[in-house]
Amino acid sequence: MLHFSKITTKSKDFHLIASGALAFKVHNKILKDEDFMKGAKVSRNLLPNNAAIKSDKSEARVFFVIISDLDKMDASSLCNMIAKERAKGSYAVCQVIPMYYNEPSFKALKMLRQNFDEVIELNKLTLGGGKALMSTEQQHCIITDYSISMARIMRNVCVKEHAPAKEKEEKKGQIVYA
Repeated sequence: MLHFSKITTKSKDFHLIASGALAFKVHNKILKDEDFMKGAKVSRNLLPNNAAIKSDKSEARVFFVIISDLDKMDASSLCNMIAKERAKGSYAVCQVIPMYYNEPSFKALKMLRQNFDEVIELNKLTLGGGKALMSTEQQHCIITDYSISMARIMRNVCVKEHAPAKEKEEKKGQIVYA
């Protein structure tokens, strides 16, 4: 199942998609973060892996996809949907938290790299001296913090970069005297 959330702020939509158990936990923590709740409307949906996200608009949108359990997921339907959105000018970033390293996950990762603007692979994390963190809880905490920060950055860029044309025109029309 894909956990799909649309966060609307200042009439701009930021789309957050999660697939996998750990990805769903990160998805929920992102949605509980204060920065996403301020003046925002959140709509949540569950979609089967082969379902497409319906959109009436042909405008560019921003997608942040978090995937864990990569080898269990049907990546092709998600990649097809993202490819169609990118053809409309949308921007899509995928964060992969690999649970297994096997042939199906390598193939899925290759497909994701071909269809997303950016694919960030988070595997064994290291701190300072290069030692890998031993505790999976520590890794999950750092992955969650990183994901929340990444989602904040993407949402802020979405709201600022894709601001309505009226706001940009109004700013150009104001003359400032020094």
